[in-house]
Amino acid sequence: MITDDDKRTAALVLAKCAANDPWFPNGGDSTVLAWADVFADSGLSRDDLLAGVSRAYRVCEDGFKPLPAAIIKHARLAYVEALQGLSKQDREAMDEACHILQDMGWRPPEAHRWVRAVKAGRRKPFELTAEQEAEFRERIAQRRALPVSPGEVRAMLEQSGVRDG
Repeated sequence: MITDDDKRTAALVLAKCAANDPWFPNGGDSTVLAWADVFADSGLSRDDLLAGVSRAYRVCEDGFKPLPAAIIKHARLAYVEALQGLSKQDREAMDEACHILQDMGWRPPEAHRWVRAVKAGRRKPFELTAEQEAEFRERIAQRRALPVSPGEVRAMLEQSGVRDG
């Protein structure tokens, strides 16, 4: 089912295409609905899709034909490029935050989208309540307070009966 948010996203993507391409046709309601339908099935956020438009017009040669599937492809590639630009420390912090959100009850895709949005400075897909925010910060602090060195990891594995490599 196409939501009003899906329609707004499609309209914004179409407007961004038109802003980049003076020959881009002015799509009506049926175009917005068709693009919204494709975008809704992609699972990508509005920010991801808009980043896909930016990437497409930045890297494509003359004659780029923006269609919903092409925007989705470029949105996914923009996402991969953004992750490749992160340091190992940033990736580890994202993983840590993602695991904590999952422990708090969010499904993995939701947790990942939230963490990625925070890291990228984008609009979060959901807001934490004050209580959830406090719990999240407490769990991060507790996790970071745990001393973990390679020797300690080996000792924990040996104690649990798991052999290291």
